[in-house]
This record gives sequence, structure tokens and C-alpha cells, in this order.
Amino acid sequence: MLKNLRKGFTLIELLVVIAIIAILIALLLPAVQQAREAARRSQCKNNLKQIGLALHNYHDTVGTFPLGVRRDLPSGWGMSWMVGILPYVDQAPLFNKLNPDIQHSGYVGNGAVASRVRLNAYLCPSSPLDAFGGANAGGGNFVMKPQYVGISGATAGNGFTSASASDFNVTGCCGSVTAGQIRSDGGVLLPNRGIQIKDIKDGTSNTLVVSECGDFFEDAAGNAVVQVNSNHGWMMGTSQPAQRITNERTFNLTTIRYTPNTLDNTLPGTGNNDGANNGIYSAHVGGVQALMGDGSVRFLSENLDMLTLRRLATRRDGQVVGEF
Repeated sequence: MLKNLRKGFTLIELLVVIAIIAILIALLLPAVQQAREAARRSQCKNNLKQIGLALHNYHDTVGTFPLGVRRDLPSGWGMSWMVGILPYVDQAPLFNKLNPDIQHSGYVGNGAVASRVRLNAYLCPSSPLDAFGGANAGGGNFVMKPQYVGISGATAGNGFTSASASDFNVTGCCGSVTAGQIRSDGGVLLPNRGIQIKDIKDGTSNTLVVSECGDFFEDAAGNAVVQVNSNHGWMMGTSQPAQRITNERTFNLTTIRYTPNTLDNTLPGTGNNDGANNGIYSAHVGGVQALMGDGSVRFLSENLDMLTLRRLATRRDGQVVGEF
């Protein structure tokens, strides 16, 4: 009697199938990754649009854009612009819990209230940074480190001289920041001063307000291991009592000095805790997303001409920006 024989796959046939599947995966994976990054980049853009809408709602209510950073009491660290717009990014309950009338209101004073609170509107989905990278607000509190930063102006250079502000040397702190910090008040988000739309003489569509700070910097050996975005969290402002005091830090603000996505932690004025010239940088390939004064969001190439970038960061230099 003949037995029924069932023919199976040979080893060679299985290997061919596996090889074909591997090739297909290799072809599809980059497309999938690109699609995911496009979605993350779109969410980042939406975050900045939400921040822009919040800034304009604040302006409509108060009459100015929020102070970039402030000191709330005669001494101690006050709050940043990110606190002021909380009610306009659907965070009114958190805003109502924060007390501006206590010592170090932007630091340890409200640290327990903000500890471990995640604010997705202040985080870029593409960023590899740890939003809660260590206790940073005293008392063992973990205040989220934001991945967006306000623009306070630009340093002179490349033929640029600001007509609305001077450059101020910052002597503040700390050993983790390289020497030679320079701060400018030619932008929109400033220490202890609220700017009105009418003060933006160059036009709101030509003036930067907020951009990204969402990637690792490189140490002296070229290793991307340094996290410099707002060491003490999104609430942190300044301890300086007036706009033009030069020897203190202004957290959650940056003065433009280098091209977008400059990540060299050995450059003057860069570093953790808190480099005045850390600049604007992201994990997006080729550049950064930036919020303009009119609420629009533009993608700025990392190859953008520095003269153009400096003019964009300044509200009233009176110069033509050109295409960007």
C-alpha cells in the first residue's frame, strides 16, 4: 500500500522567504521611521502654535507679552514666562496652586507643587532628553525641564548691531558654563519687562519669540551627553531685580549667538546651569522649529545666515530680514 506523502518546504526555500522578508523590512523601516518623525515634528509645531496662541491671549488680557523672567520678592529666584501662560495652555488649576509671593517662587518655593508634573505643551516629541533628569528644584523635587526657550535678543556680529539694546556680559554661575556669556534685551521675552506688540517695530511675522532647546550638547570629546536645557526647570526665572543687571542668569531665555543646532558645549556662554548663549537646537534633522511674533511657526535651517538670524531675534533693528 502506498502511503500519502505531504511535501514540505525545503531549507533553501525557507531561507529564501526569510531573506525576502528581511529585505522588505529593510526597505520599509526607513519609511516608517520617517513617517513617525513627521508626526512628531507636526506635534512639535502644534505645541509651538499653542504657545503662540497662549502668548497672544496673555497679551490681550494683560496688555503685554509676559515678562521673560522675573524676581517676585526682594530676593530669591522668581518665575519664568512659562508660568504666566499656564491658564492659556489648559493648566489653570496648576497656575492657581503656584504662589508668587513666597521666597524662591520659581525654584524651591513651588518645587513640591510642580514636582513630577508633566506639561506636554512644553516638550518636543522628537527630543531624546530626560524631562525629569534629576532633582533640580531643591528639597528633592523633580521639576520638568522644558524643551522650548524664549528669545531675548541676539549678540552683535556678522555686520549686525542692535539699535534697541546693548550686549551685557554675564558673570553669574556656574563652573558648568563656559566663560564669556553675553545677554541681549533686543528681543521679545525679556528680564523684568513686558513687551507690547507695538514695540515690535520690525513686524511680528519677522520676529522670533520662542524656539527649541531639545537635544544633547557635545562635551569636549565630542560625545553627545550634555543636557543643558533649563537646569532648574520650566518655572525658573531670575534673581536679578532689574532688566539690565548683568551678573545674573535668566533661565528659560536665550540670546542668539550661534547658528541653529550648534551643540558644541565648549563655545563661550554655553553649558548647564545656565548658558546665556545655549541658543536654539533640536533633534529635527536640518534645523529647528520657531514661533514668530504673529503666532506662525517656521522651520529655520541650521544653515541659516547668521546676520538673518540675528535680525530675526531682534524686535526693532530696522533692517530688512529677507527670505528665510
